[in-house]
Amino acid sequence: MEESMGNDAHAGDEVEISGLSKLVHLNGTKGRLVRFVNEVKRWSVECCDDRTHEIKPENLSVPAAPIRETKAGESLGVTSYARKKPAYAIMRGTVPNHPSVKEVLGNTYILPNILGFLNWKELLQARVCRRWREAVRCTPVPESRTADSWQTPELYVGNREAAEALGWLSDALPMLTSLNFLFDIGKSKVFQVANGEDAELSLTVRNRNRPRPVDISCIANFHHLRNLAIKGLHLNGRYPFLFEFSNLRTLDFYNLGRLKWDLSILVNMPNLEKLRCISNHSLTGSLSDTRVLKETLKQLCLSHCTKVDGNLKELADFPMLRDISLHGCKNIVGDIRDVRPGDFQSIESMGIPASVWGGGDLPSIEETPDIMRAWYILKKQHSSVFTNMRLGLSLDSPERYDNNVHHSREMPSHVEFVQAGNRLGWRWTNCVFGGACETNWLDPEPSNPSLRYTKELQTIDEDVTFYEGFFAPPTQEEHLQRYSEFRGW
Repeated sequence: MEESMGNDAHAGDEVEISGLSKLVHLNGTKGRLVRFVNEVKRWSVECCDDRTHEIKPENLSVPAAPIRETKAGESLGVTSYARKKPAYAIMRGTVPNHPSVKEVLGNTYILPNILGFLNWKELLQARVCRRWREAVRCTPVPESRTADSWQTPELYVGNREAAEALGWLSDALPMLTSLNFLFDIGKSKVFQVANGEDAELSLTVRNRNRPRPVDISCIANFHHLRNLAIKGLHLNGRYPFLFEFSNLRTLDFYNLGRLKWDLSILVNMPNLEKLRCISNHSLTGSLSDTRVLKETLKQLCLSHCTKVDGNLKELADFPMLRDISLHGCKNIVGDIRDVRPGDFQSIESMGIPASVWGGGDLPSIEETPDIMRAWYILKKQHSSVFTNMRLGLSLDSPERYDNNVHHSREMPSHVEFVQAGNRLGWRWTNCVFGGACETNWLDPEPSNPSLRYTKELQTIDEDVTFYEGFFAPPTQEEHLQRYSEFRGW
């Protein structure tokens, strides 16, 4: 008789495999539990051939314990020897109590916990025997972290030799979590990636003397990948295997030629936190496709992906979204005046295209206060929004001066935020000291102003000289009159 696996199973327990429909040759095989893989809800089982397989719990059972025949004077409680639990259970990184050195060095289950402190190059050097090679295959490769706690790719692939070795590497280090393709020679004559599906034949190079294109499809073997960055590599067509990593946290594409993909494929990466795709003119889809990442997305950069469309409002209720960059996405529309308190609640930086009303040139002086009040809502939520940023009056606006009018003093055609203490306001300026208009304050004056507020307010007022008394750019006639007054002074 055999008992099925229960919730009390532990790493190190002996089990028997049964009921497999595909790997039928493993049925009846006995092995030992290594660890439970949460991502796929399966146990990693080491069989007698020193290979590991990921098996569903329902296909594992505990072998029946042999029963010795009873003799006269013996009771069944004494003569039957029940299945014993191991002295300690090694589960999910827990360390056993005082194992011997020989046990540690020869135990495949303990080694990954020790090897996890090594980087990927040191792990390759640790593959000194079959048992250690298997331990390295079970070891998650540690990630590097930047000062702002983002993970950075540990393995950089930058030449043909490294790209061709990816197949071997994916077998040696299948638990690798970060991969970075950084090709300075991605478009050179000595290196070419094999075309993907639906490739553009006009871009296919027909030259018998060129080296054989490199197949990078073995990237799909890194099932635990969390960070993938590819930059400067000429791709042509669709590469579905680049988007099949359910654990991926960061996806960074830049200048990848004619890589074809659609934002709807993001459904395959439900844990994605950072999506950066710059100058990918073959990327299609809508901002609404990113809503599958609503609860996890922290950074979205689709700059100069000209075929992406949608409305900016689709991103307003993303609770974790901190950074938006949509510069050059001419098919994305919207109106900054539609922003309400609580929208973009975590935003720290927002770059929106000129096709969004209020995100590019100012259409007129009259409509500018409404635009600045909308930006004010975002800036009150996080002070870094609209920092070191100005919007300018459209060059086509009839309110601009004639070229022969402002030869001695530029028109204050730009707007910027100013702050004194915690008080926010905005003003028109020509970006030259002394060329600012009066401040349009959006916050009330403090009843008990601090010394800091007084000093910062004085600095703001010192920048108002020529346009003193004007809260908006004066008309051409008013400008000429003020200029004549200044000359008379």
